[in-house]
Amino acid sequence: MKKNITKRLLAALLATALAFSLTACGGGNDAAGGGETSESGETASAALTEEEYQQAVEKFSADMSELQTSANEAVSDPESAIAILDEMKVSINEFASVTPPEVYADAHAKLKSGCESLIAFIDTVAAMTEATDQAELDELTTQMSEQMEAAMADMTEGVNMLKATSE
Repeated sequence: MKKNITKRLLAALLATALAFSLTACGGGNDAAGGGETSESGETASAALTEEEYQQAVEKFSADMSELQTSANEAVSDPESAIAILDEMKVSINEFASVTPPEVYADAHAKLKSGCESLIAFIDTVAAMTEATDQAELDELTTQMSEQMEAAMADMTEGVNMLKATSE
């Protein structure tokens, strides 16, 4: 059972990294911070410039590539794999939370939707490490498949929109 979970964790790590390798079309993420505070005390991010947004995409892609390398080393260690998935969630959330320039708003909305599906996917994978019932594992496997399919579709569409906008 533990061997199957480790294989599933590795598959999740690689699938997540693959999803983000699609974003390597240009962009970075020095933009995750630095918003303005509204009267209600909430932080509202100022929209990034086109150059800053492209840097954000590039940084995000680099982060995912680095985590993929770490994932390859975590093949036999479920705890390390879960730690890497948690790191991925941080990078995913940072990228999803940036405020893109208007020209990239629609593409970023699709990418953000893909990010949300990937986070749900990662959470499902983590839940699988605690599941012991085969019926529960089967249900979680189905959820994982649906979440990854949604993530890949949204990420692919978002990347294509970014490419079309950048041309």
